[in-house]
Amino acid sequence: MGISDKIKNPLNNVGKKSSDTEKEKKTDPDSKNPFSKNDGKNVNKKEKPQKKGFVNPLNNVTGSFGKKKSNGKKKTGMVRKSHMLFLSIAAILAFALALATILHFFSPNGVGSIYRYLESIMSSVLALLFAVIILDNINAHSDKRRKRREERSAILRHNRIIQPVVDMYIVRKNMVITPNDRTVRKFQVDARFTIKDMRDMFGPSELISDVGKSKIETYAVYQSLLQEKFVHLVENIDFSFFPELCDAAMKYINSTSYGASALDAVMGYQTSVAGTKSMKSIVMNMIKSEPDDGKFIDAPPALKNVYLLHQTINDQETALVNYLKIVQSLISEDSKEKGVDHIEYE
Repeated sequence: MGISDKIKNPLNNVGKKSSDTEKEKKTDPDSKNPFSKNDGKNVNKKEKPQKKGFVNPLNNVTGSFGKKKSNGKKKTGMVRKSHMLFLSIAAILAFALALATILHFFSPNGVGSIYRYLESIMSSVLALLFAVIILDNINAHSDKRRKRREERSAILRHNRIIQPVVDMYIVRKNMVITPNDRTVRKFQVDARFTIKDMRDMFGPSELISDVGKSKIETYAVYQSLLQEKFVHLVENIDFSFFPELCDAAMKYINSTSYGASALDAVMGYQTSVAGTKSMKSIVMNMIKSEPDDGKFIDAPPALKNVYLLHQTINDQETALVNYLKIVQSLISEDSKEKGVDHIEYE
């Protein structure tokens, strides 16, 4: 019986021993010997103790690993190029010294001609060194520009797939945070809203394509789809030249992951019942009666998940603002004279 079967049928496992557990007991000599040398101590010495204290994951969303990875590659390439340049210079100097030594012993014109030979050789060597250094810098600069263009092109190719999902996500997100008595600003990325503004999120979606679904359900679908697209972006791009774009994508990915449990709980309120009342109506009344300066710590347990969802949406908006700003600058840099119309976000 697999783990998924145990989870689905927990009552069937009562009073039964797991076959995996029996195998471990048979193969583990210490489980039979009560006087084992381990004495209950942790054998794995490499395992580090966990730090004490609680850190709120929603307040510490970072995406710095992409930056560290790209910086390490850039430093390795620069070190290799520097080594090759120094080796080339050392070889040229060694050749010049050997040639001067040969001329010193075999020149028929005496010491004066040797000095002239040395002077001309050293002038040629210095000119050659300067030429090598200048050419190497020009080559490195052109190679860096080429790699930057390639990375920018790869990002914009991925963005052609991400951009429609961003648009669909923003519309659904704005429907969740806008009550019915206000007009939905469809392409407003960074909105200022409170818990009370989310009171109608269980209502039906206003879009024809979402018929039969509530606002919170359609938001859940497209926020997960956008997270999937950002994961593909981070996996396929090195971000050697645009690490801040990786940070923005990672912030959205992490905030969505950390807020997934709260979103599932809020969506569960639509079908759950508490006594004779539905949880949906209870939570809606809680939202309407919540004070403007309400806090997460003072909220009822059912309303805490709404506060977490509020924080998740705020973090997603911050990440999207940064992402769209960087992408728009890359688009304008890549095609200044194309005159392509883009959607203007508020």
